[in-house]
Amino acid sequence: MGKRDITAAMRRSAVLRSTKASARLERREVPDGHVRSAKVQEFVSSLRLKA
Repeated sequence: MGKRDITAAMRRSAVLRSTKASARLERREVPDGHVRSAKVQEFVSSLRLKA
């Protein structure tokens, strides 16, 4: 298996799949069109700035 670049879109797709899979395991669903709270969005934005 060789190295390949991971784009932001690929990373986002993986995160969404993981989130949905986790929700299924915990018997809760992430509804389509889910909007993050302002505090969560601020936290995620701060992580992106560090990367």
